[in-house]
Amino acid sequence: MTEGDIYAATNQYSKQGKIGYIHFRNVMGKAPNYKEVFVDEGDVDMIRILKILKKNNFKGVLIPDHTPQMNCDAPWYAGMAFAMGYMKAALKLIDTDES
Repeated sequence: MTEGDIYAATNQYSKQGKIGYIHFRNVMGKAPNYKEVFVDEGDVDMIRILKILKKNNFKGVLIPDHTPQMNCDAPWYAGMAFAMGYMKAALKLIDTDES
């Protein structure tokens, strides 16, 4: 988003059932001057997004998306493993918070 409030937009569209899937990634900056970062270090509070989705009974899919290039033998897999681990832990946190 170049402007607007990501949290308000997430709330509005998830409340209406208008979101089918979410590319779960984070960035620093705004288009066209942004940098893809790991899900836990960008401008968006991903836990807050997940709480909004849960509150609105989101039934869609979360897809781990782009991660920064890692310096290892399998950079794409390592980035996806990090994103999936973060997502799993964050979802467990959300469930535990509201139990």
